Amino acid sequence: MSTLTSTEPACVAVVGLGFSGTAVAIHLMRGLPRGSRLLLIEPAARRARGLAYGTRCASHWLNVPAGRLGLEPAHEAGFIDWLQRRYGAYSAAEFVPRMLLGDYLAEALAEAEQRAHSRGVQVQTLAAGVRAIEPAAEGAMRLALDDGSTCLAERVVLATGHLAPEAPRLPDVPGAPPWGTPGLIDRPWDDAALAALPEDGDLLLLGSGLSAIDLLTWLQDRGHAGRVTMLSRRGLLPQPHRSLEARPRPGLWPLQALADAPGLRVMLRSVRRWAAEARAEGRDWRDVMASLRASTPALWQRLTLRERRQFLRHLQPWWDTHRHRLAPGIQHRLQAALRTGQAEVQAGRLQAIVPAPGGGFEVRWRPRGAEAGVQAQRRVAAVVNCTGPSARVGHAPATVAGALLASLQAQGRLMVDELGLGLKVDAAHRLLDARGQPQPGLYYVGPMLKAQHWEAIAIPELRVHAQAVAEHLLRQVPVRAPA
Repeated sequence: MSTLTSTEPACVAVVGLGFSGTAVAIHLMRGLPRGSRLLLIEPAARRARGLAYGTRCASHWLNVPAGRLGLEPAHEAGFIDWLQRRYGAYSAAEFVPRMLLGDYLAEALAEAEQRAHSRGVQVQTLAAGVRAIEPAAEGAMRLALDDGSTCLAERVVLATGHLAPEAPRLPDVPGAPPWGTPGLIDRPWDDAALAALPEDGDLLLLGSGLSAIDLLTWLQDRGHAGRVTMLSRRGLLPQPHRSLEARPRPGLWPLQALADAPGLRVMLRSVRRWAAEARAEGRDWRDVMASLRASTPALWQRLTLRERRQFLRHLQPWWDTHRHRLAPGIQHRLQAALRTGQAEVQAGRLQAIVPAPGGGFEVRWRPRGAEAGVQAQRRVAAVVNCTGPSARVGHAPATVAGALLASLQAQGRLMVDELGLGLKVDAAHRLLDARGQPQPGLYYVGPMLKAQHWEAIAIPELRVHAQAVAEHLLRQVPVRAPA
């Protein structure tokens, strides 16, 4: 890993090296002309892994079969090919630990960097985060890093990934402690705080989605003996993939079938009817979800702003639990924990978290559907926020990535969509400014594209966006004189 050695602007800087940033960087390293200089900026521990694939827990599995997760849109089997070369035993239909995908990405990035250096492309890595990006002389941009240093780039690709979880607002009751109090953990990957959890204490997880189940399996691996309660507004759990998941047979063409659908309600009725027909024919509702995937961006863009709000308010929890499913092996572990009482799911609205006499907390919630004033309660040793990444881009948590977005927003250099789901970009993935104009040289790729595409947070979609960004950039970079 190299450090910054030149005061000249790099031709491109990639900020963030999770999946999207790594994919963009690899495409650029293959295509940049000799004499070019590329900056890769990411804290060292997350290089080529980001948050999702940086876990070292063997029970944190991918929720997509290994055969579909290659870096290249034209070669989706790239990951399974790598697994079979490295370990031999894996099949394309298997669900594997996420850290293996992180190993694959790290190796692919290192190999691309080595080949780039041999072609005369200078690649430099800065182990830092970016807090601000401001205009500099001659059209360049100055990037302020969180270690106090700065660097220059002619073009910048933001690939900062998901925002950190936004800690839920705790009910305002007398004696309620703030997040950060020992035992009130606002981020489920705070290793130091999690290591302090008592092995036999009852716990409350706020949320019942993938983040909560990740934490449950981590606790199981540690031999945790206490009861784990997962509390969410609706008490919904992710649906499982079918065992030995395979690509569904071609079937429906939703975009054409829904071409004349007058609105969200008609679309919903159609999808429900297709699921019922699939079940009657001995097929599976997962085939219907799979058939929707390629058409989802166009269907989302067809909805009015009012219909999108309705979807988020009423349908998103059901969409998420059916679209973002659990690996079968993790589903089996979850069901076993629910059967034995090691884990439970409660549906309700949080009412209070207050210190309990003798230690821990008393948690009270109003069960879903209960009359006003009716409350359930648990005494727990700790509470962990597992509500998942923040979805409110305009109110990003106070992290380095949050500070960068806040800085760009203050400068009028980004446009958050009307629902706060993400950032608006043009067809070339250039960030739109506050007036809706694309900014030359400033790009975005990552899950905040969901504002415009909705289906934009998983590898099959992100690798297409990453390649498109890189191809556009390569057309803009001038050929350099030989070094």
